[in-house]
Amino acid sequence: MHKYKIVVYAISKNEEKHVKRWVESMKEADEIIVLDTGSTDKTVKLLKDLGVTVKSKKIKPFRFDIARNLSLDLVPKDTDICVCTDLDEILEKGWREKLENSWHDGVTRARYTYNWQLDKNDKPLVSFYTDKIHIRSGYKWLHPVHEVLSYSGNENIITIEDIVLNHYPD
Repeated sequence: MHKYKIVVYAISKNEEKHVKRWVESMKEADEIIVLDTGSTDKTVKLLKDLGVTVKSKKIKPFRFDIARNLSLDLVPKDTDICVCTDLDEILEKGWREKLENSWHDGVTRARYTYNWQLDKNDKPLVSFYTDKIHIRSGYKWLHPVHEVLSYSGNENIITIEDIVLNHYPD
C-alpha cells in the first residue's frame, strides 16, 4: 500500500522513439498523464497503448510554461505528489520508494539528482540538482522557454540525492 498518490505529468511532441523506455521508468506512479502538443508521429498511440492518459492540444504560439500548466491542470486535484519530466528523461528504478520514504507533511517540493549529460557507459558527465517534484496545489510554470516552477507560499524543499533522473536527448 502506497502512502501517497503520485502522478507523473509531461508534455510531448513527436517523441515516439522515447515512449516505451519513458513509460517503463515512470510506471511506479499511480498515474501517468501527457499533454501532447501536436505530434505527427505515433507518440499518442504508443502512449495510449501503454495505458497513459493522453490529451492533445496545439498551443500557438508555443510556450513551454503554457504547455506545462495545461498538463498540470490534467493532474487530479487529490494527487499528493506531482512528478514532472520530459519523455527523453528516465527515472532510475526504485524512485517511488525513495520519494515516499523522504516525503513528509509540510514538504512542498523535492530536489533530486539530474544527470543532464551521460557518456556511452551511462556515467554522468554533467550532473546537478533539479526540482520538478512538487505538491499538487500552489505551483505554476512561468516563462515561455526555460520555464521554472513558481510557488504561491512558503516552500519547504527537501533534497533526495538518490532519486536520479537521466537525460537522453536526441
